[in-house]
Amino acid sequence: MIHRAGPGSRRFPLPRGRDVVAAALLGAAVLAGHALLAYAGPGGSLGAMAAVAVPAAAGAWSWHRVAPVVSAMVVSAIVCGYVLAGQPYGPILVLVVFTCFAVARRRSARVAGLTCAAAALALTAALWTRLDATHVEATVAILLAWPGVFVAVPALAGALARTRADAAAREREELVARGAYEERLRVAREVHDIAGHGFAVVAMQAGVALTVFDEEPHQARVSLEAIRASSEHALLELQAALDTLYAEAPAERDVSGLVERVRAGGQPVELTVTGSPGVLDDQVSATVFRLVQETLTNVLRHAGLRRRRSSWSTARRRCRWPCATTVAAAGRGLPPVGACAACGNGSSSCTAPSRRPTGRPAATR
Repeated sequence: MIHRAGPGSRRFPLPRGRDVVAAALLGAAVLAGHALLAYAGPGGSLGAMAAVAVPAAAGAWSWHRVAPVVSAMVVSAIVCGYVLAGQPYGPILVLVVFTCFAVARRRSARVAGLTCAAAALALTAALWTRLDATHVEATVAILLAWPGVFVAVPALAGALARTRADAAAREREELVARGAYEERLRVAREVHDIAGHGFAVVAMQAGVALTVFDEEPHQARVSLEAIRASSEHALLELQAALDTLYAEAPAERDVSGLVERVRAGGQPVELTVTGSPGVLDDQVSATVFRLVQETLTNVLRHAGLRRRRSSWSTARRRCRWPCATTVAAAGRGLPPVGACAACGNGSSSCTAPSRRPTGRPAATR
C-alpha cells in the first residue's frame, strides 16, 4: 500500500492508497467509455493515444488530495495534448472536471482561481486549433462553453463545498468553545455556592461565639468546633469541585447534613420534606441541594433572624414543576456578621439554580 511520505523520506508526497484505488477505477471507467465510442465509430478500435493518455491522466488525478495544483496542471496538460493530437472527444474530459473540483475544494480561492484559469486557457487554445474559423459565432460559443462546463462549473462546486466545510468547522469550534464556557460558568457557580455558604456559616458561628464568649464559654467552644468543621467541609467540597468537577454531585439526601451544620452554630432550623425525594433525577436533586444551600446562606448573611424553617417538596403530577423549595425565617436574633442590605445577590441567587432545570423557589419572612 502506498502511504504519504514522511518529513525526511521524500520531498514530494505520494498519494494515499485509497486515492490510487479510486484513480484506477476511474481510469478503467473512462477507458471503457472511450472503447465503446471507438467501437461504435468508423475505426472500430481504441486508439493507442487514448490507451496511453487515459491511464496517465487518471494516475495524475490520484495526487488530487496531496498535491491538487500539480494534479490539475498535469491532467490539463495531458488532455490538451490529447486534443492537439486530433483524437476524438470523449470521457477523458471527466478527469478535468474532477481535478478542477479538487483544487477548488482544497486550496484557497486565489490559488484555485489561477490554476483553473490556466487550465481553461490551455484547453481553449487546444480546442481552437480544431475548430473551423469560418463559423465565427459557433466557434466563439464553443470556446466559451467548453471551459465553462469542464472547468468553471466544477471549480465553483468545489469552492462551494470548501465554504460549507469551513462553515461546519467553525460551527464545531463555536460549539466546543460554548461548551467550555458553560462548563467554566458551572464550575464558577459551584465554587460560589460552596464558598458563600461556608463563609456565611463560619461568620454566623463566629458571631455566636463572640456573643456568648463571656457568659457561656461552653457554647463558645461548640461554636468554634463548628467553625472548624464547617471550614474543613467547605474546603473539601471546593477541592472536589475544582479537581473532579463534581463526579458525584450533591443530592437531596445531603440537605440534612447541610441543616445540621447550621444548627451546630446554635441557630434553630426546621427541615420539612414532603413527597418522595427518590423520584427526582440527578440534575433536579443537585439543584434542590444548591437551592436550599443558597437560601440558607442568604438568610444567614442578610436576614439576621433567629429561627429558620426549610422545606421542600416534590410534585410530579399536580403541576409542571418537579420540585418546590421554601425557606422561611421569623424573629429577630443575632445581627448578621459583615452583612449589609446592599451586598450579595439576594433572591436572584436563589432563583438562578431553579431556572437551570425547572423549579419554583419561595422565600417568606
